[in-house]
Amino acid sequence: MTSDLKGHDGEGREFTSPDELWQTSADADGGHNTWYHKAVAYWDSQEASYNGVLGGYGYTSDLDVRDSRQLLLKAMRVQLEAADKGQRQLVALDCGAGVGRVTEQLLRHHFHTVDLLEPSKHLLDTAAKNLSARTVPQPRGVAERFFCEGLQAHNFEAGRYDCIWIQWCMLYLTDADFISLFQRAAVGLKPDGLIFVKENICKDGFVVDNDDSSLTRSNSYMLDLFERAGVQVLYNMKQRNWPKELFEVRMYVLKPPAAAAASAAAAADAMQG
Repeated sequence: MTSDLKGHDGEGREFTSPDELWQTSADADGGHNTWYHKAVAYWDSQEASYNGVLGGYGYTSDLDVRDSRQLLLKAMRVQLEAADKGQRQLVALDCGAGVGRVTEQLLRHHFHTVDLLEPSKHLLDTAAKNLSARTVPQPRGVAERFFCEGLQAHNFEAGRYDCIWIQWCMLYLTDADFISLFQRAAVGLKPDGLIFVKENICKDGFVVDNDDSSLTRSNSYMLDLFERAGVQVLYNMKQRNWPKELFEVRMYVLKPPAAAAASAAAAADAMQG
């Protein structure tokens, strides 16, 4: 259980549990708006480039995308094959989209439509500019909607997405918002839709970064939150050939809570009817 996990920040402070962290970082009203605003302010100050969003490790983008593509092709083989045959139009949502790197290098090559969700306006504006440029050859998909919003606040359109891709942004969510996210995201998925989470992972407990209001969790911490959210973990894989001085990165493929998925399917059917 997460209540048994200990953590620390880079300034020598120890936390006996995640609950202690969330209590001490809460605003007077019990919410965490200051926590979230600090994270957005940090990214507003970063360079709007691949190198900027990757913390100076821009060269890792190819490594990242290669393993992501392999997992995507494995987990969504049936859906992608149907798209290749012209039998299905696929839609994805890129969460924590930054300057559109994942959409540009991965998602738009496999999905017909990609929406982007990013709380930093200057990063999202760069993404829109980058993705409007014509390339040769043209990728399969286009970027359609750009949401300047955080994951903790976004309401998903019912039944729109085959894939919700969440990369390097779960670490900004409180545990409560981490769990509630999956109930909301499940509504946004088609009946056979999947959620992909790619995230930094520490060895034990959790590590707080006060500069950008982030929380790097251990694999066991992540799995506990997934269980509490009611999602099924289909894949749990380690990113390969990653720089040893960086946190390990893991990739998770998740099926949403059954009740929320059923509600999403019913909503989608009602819209089509």
